[in-house]
Amino acid sequence: MVGVLLVLGATVLGARVAAATDDTIEYWQVRDSVAPGDGVVRGVLEVTRVKLSAGTEDNYVRVDDEFAAPLDELAWAHAVPAGSLVDRSALVQISTTDRSQLPLNVTDGAAPAGLRRGDLVDVWVGPGPGDEPGGESDRVLESVRVLQTGDDAAALGGSLTHTVLVDVGDSELRGSVVSTVAAGHVTLIRVT
Repeated sequence: MVGVLLVLGATVLGARVAAATDDTIEYWQVRDSVAPGDGVVRGVLEVTRVKLSAGTEDNYVRVDDEFAAPLDELAWAHAVPAGSLVDRSALVQISTTDRSQLPLNVTDGAAPAGLRRGDLVDVWVGPGPGDEPGGESDRVLESVRVLQTGDDAAALGGSLTHTVLVDVGDSELRGSVVSTVAAGHVTLIRVT
């Protein structure tokens, strides 16, 4: 009986010592990958305990920190891969995102194979297959993020074109960009 009590006492004492020396802190991490412009939902956030160095611990959102606004008023400013800690710059208020979604009509073969949501692309516009030869192409947008490819809908409808939705900063979205992509042949080049 004394042996059992000694083992039990040592276990309890060991657990208390381990708990007292635990210097990890609870931070938010994302359960699934998120893309820029997505609204922040509670289901994608989970708690994790980590110990960060003194120089980096203030860069990430702790569980006991207050968010800048209620979650339904926040959006992701940039992509965050699954399992990553939530850095402070990743969350912005929706009213201050200054982002737009631009639909691009892209013909078959004018976009990289395997284009996926989250990829960065340059948008070039030039003459199409039926236009006068010799016309020049212009890069109208640089390193914009793909929000939706439209491949599934195009395949189901048997269409030779599909709509690719890209995330564009309002400062990049000028009237000339909209009219150029609407009138010309759009080609997407993946940025690595």
